[in-house]
Amino acid sequence: MWTTRPGRVRVGVAALTLALAGAALGETAALGADDPPYSGSEQVQTGETPGPAKSGFAGTVRNAPTLAAQSRTFGQVAARTGTGLATYVYGQEYGNASTMDVYTPRQFRGRKGKNVRTVIMVHGGAWQMGDRIDLEPKAVQLAKRGFVVISVNYRLATEAPWPAQRDDLNAAVDYVRAHAKAFNVDTKRLVLLGSSAGGQIAANVATYGSGKKRFKGLVTLSGLLSPILMVGKDPTYSNAVIPDLLLRCLPVDCPDLYRSATAVTQLDPRDPPSLLFHSLFEVPWDPAQAREFARASRAQGVASKLVVLPGQLHGIDAWSSIWPTLRDWLLATLGTKDRKVR
Repeated sequence: MWTTRPGRVRVGVAALTLALAGAALGETAALGADDPPYSGSEQVQTGETPGPAKSGFAGTVRNAPTLAAQSRTFGQVAARTGTGLATYVYGQEYGNASTMDVYTPRQFRGRKGKNVRTVIMVHGGAWQMGDRIDLEPKAVQLAKRGFVVISVNYRLATEAPWPAQRDDLNAAVDYVRAHAKAFNVDTKRLVLLGSSAGGQIAANVATYGSGKKRFKGLVTLSGLLSPILMVGKDPTYSNAVIPDLLLRCLPVDCPDLYRSATAVTQLDPRDPPSLLFHSLFEVPWDPAQAREFARASRAQGVASKLVVLPGQLHGIDAWSSIWPTLRDWLLATLGTKDRKVR
């Protein structure tokens, strides 16, 4: 999936990207060779035990949520567990890209208006592939623990460049909030969870505006949190996804666009706490970006915990290893009981 094409030299890219990152982060978040060993909020697992204005988007609002034309009442996994599953359309313009699956715990099926803690999931796929359905087994696992889970599709980079992906997720979140009673969603207890490319999108939405007014937390699994550093890491790196497909330019030509896709440049005290997972030997990026994000978050007074896993499992593939930590963090962040409706 991730490839390089030797010989494509990007003159000045490395220097510019480092300058952009340094300027955006400031001295407190800059990375250097003399940094002390990383400690505190970072947890290293040694085994496989389980800028813009601070405002939201106005999503499409209807009197009642709209089921997709071919809504799935149950998926294969959901059917076996008694988890309610239905597919809704949060926008009318982009077909399947504007759909989302809502998983309802068994005890809330057929009911409305309950304030249930909620996780909004964003799939990965290098911005080129993937679908909300890919997350069904994980969504069901969360639903069995009492969470309403919403798995969101968005326009891939093959359909539209950045910031279309951020705009779509923002629209989906606003749609969920507008229909919170129908979905039994507690709007005061929402967490965004994104894997790989989905982690990049989720992190940008969580830090776009006053994030903690909309979300209680952010979780990323191998999220690409700094495209600026990614492209500048190797001037010959020519994976077409970031500069040629997602952003469709080099940092030297469109620095503002790269900043808008780099969540760490948007961090401020108004953002929600985060839980970051990353494997030590992932290709093509290592945990440096996650460390950068965690350090910059703490510099803003925002809690951030980084868990570094052994090996090279990427994104959702590490689910079984991260599950105990993820479950406990979600319960601590969102609470173990459902709030009463007033």
